[in-house]
Amino acid sequence: MSLPDETLRKVLNELQNRLAEHKRQLSNVKAQITVKEREKRLAELTKKELSALDKDTKTYKSVGKAFIKTDKSVLDKEQDDKIAKNSSDLVTLDNTKKYLERNINDLLKDVH
Repeated sequence: MSLPDETLRKVLNELQNRLAEHKRQLSNVKAQITVKEREKRLAELTKKELSALDKDTKTYKSVGKAFIKTDKSVLDKEQDDKIAKNSSDLVTLDNTKKYLERNINDLLKDVH
């Protein structure tokens, strides 16, 4: 026994809406991954440049329009923290991306 045409249309519309929503979410996650990768790479490059400096080199941190004298070790720690946070964020975003891709594939199977 098959479902009436109206019911089939409603089910198909709902699947298409969920598919569009998942694709939109996947696009957002991919954009966030790109941003986090760039931030991580920037922190790694900054850390590399800081490591080339002598211990006694005067270093400054940008705060708005001003610069505040800061110990090199504090700047190193901040960069390490940024790298660690971006790495953990990338793992979370990658898991979300895989989840959304799996859902999209499942929805496509349901539609066909």
